[in-house]
Formats: sequence, structure tokens, C-alpha cells
Amino acid sequence: MALLLPEPTANDDKYTRGTVGFVTGSERYPGAALLGIAAAQATSVGTVRYLGPRRVGDLVILAHPEVVVSEQPESTGPAQCWVLGSGVPNFKDSQFLNAAQILEKAPIAVLDAGGLDLVVRTDSEPVGHHILTPHGGELCRLLNRLELGFWHPEKLDDATQARKAVALAAEATGHTVLLKGAITRIAAANGESVEVGPNSPWLATAGTGDVLAGLIGGIAAQNPEVAAANWLDIAVLAVELHSSAAEMAAAGGAVTASGVASGISQALRQRFSR
Repeated sequence: MALLLPEPTANDDKYTRGTVGFVTGSERYPGAALLGIAAAQATSVGTVRYLGPRRVGDLVILAHPEVVVSEQPESTGPAQCWVLGSGVPNFKDSQFLNAAQILEKAPIAVLDAGGLDLVVRTDSEPVGHHILTPHGGELCRLLNRLELGFWHPEKLDDATQARKAVALAAEATGHTVLLKGAITRIAAANGESVEVGPNSPWLATAGTGDVLAGLIGGIAAQNPEVAAANWLDIAVLAVELHSSAAEMAAAGGAVTASGVASGISQALRQRFSR
């Protein structure tokens, strides 16, 4: 796992250390962009790009002045991985259209929240270059929209049904699916699967899913070949760091998503003894 987040060398620059792009946040939920970006930066990724409305972009620059911000897809530079959909409420939002345009050319993407509405069924050989990160309700909506039976979040309380749902979504979409929860269940389109947990109960607070999406994106941008071949190692590492960061935040008092994002660097140092 340490090989996924190596320390920089004298030969590295901001581009060799990976670029992650974000089409997240919206006029309604601007904080999602800030949380995801903070998490990605904690992985020491080289460059972060942000595409979104001016108001959110201004907030991003205030919080993270090193981020390259743009308002139009045409003026947005390339990235090894894109994080799409966190804080995007629905298909009527301008950010949804931005995410759709970026997804057409994104080599690798993390699809979260509103970005899940961009996912379609595939009848071709799965490529598996993207990872979907739904919570229970979002996974059920995806399965129902793709006409893969009728699913309700309460059904996922049964571990067997939850495993079935994740595997079904991965097979139907051709991508890796990560179902967030106390036990995180991850399934690839090729049938491989893994479970991580129990995860920190302190993660049960608003915004932590945005943090996880950004954390996955930051790791993937530094390891695009790994993500393109198999997301499981990246996903497992991100979930474990996410949980550890929540526990560290809890040691200091009340836990917020911002606190979890801030705790990622410490979780990394503890895990890899940096």
C-alpha cells in the first residue's frame, strides 16, 4: 500500500506527482468542493484543478489558493483522475452538464452523488476505469434506474443483499462500485470483491462522503495505471485512511467532515511512519 503514496524525489515536479480534477460542489452545496479538494491535497498530489461556478470557484481559491480554477470545460486542463458529482444536486444543475462533458474525455473518474446519474448500463466488455461511490440510498436509486430489480435501502441492511447489490451494479455498469457504510463493500466488474471495516462510527456526519471521494481521487491521480487495471487496492487504502482520520479527529472533540479531511495527513504519517 505504501507504494501507492510514495514520497517525492528530486526528479519530481507538480505534474509527475499527478493531477486530479474536480467537478464538484454547486451553488446549493459549495462545501462539497472544498472538502474533496482538501482530502486530495492531503495525499500530496502534485496539482489540483477545479471546474465550477464562479461563486464556488472563489471559495476554492480562498481556501486553497494553489488550485487552478476555471468556469468552462473548454478552458480546463487535463488530469489523470477526475472527481465528479459530489455536491451536485440533480441533472438540472450546471455542474451536472460540466461533469457530463468532462466524463466524455476522462480517462479515470470517481463518480459520486450527482455524478452517479451519468452512469449507464453497458453491454460491451467492461473497461472498469471508473469507480462509483454511492451510499445505500444512491445505490438503490442507481439499480432502480437501470431496471435491475426493485431495491430499497432497508434491503441493504442484510449483508448478503448488500453484497448482491454491489456486485450487480458493478457487472451492469462495467465499473468498480464502492458502497459506503460501517462495512464498506467494494466490487469490481470482473467479479473481484473486498470488504473493509468496521469503519469509524464517527464518519456518520454530513460531508464525509465528499472527503472520501476526494481522497480516492488524490490517490488515483498518482497511480492512474493501477486505477485503470484494478481499483481495489486504491479503494481499500482510501477507506482505511478515511476511517483512521475520523478516529483521530474524534480524539480532539466533535467530528466534522472538515476535521476528517484535516486528519488524513496525520493518518498517513501514522500508517507509513513518515
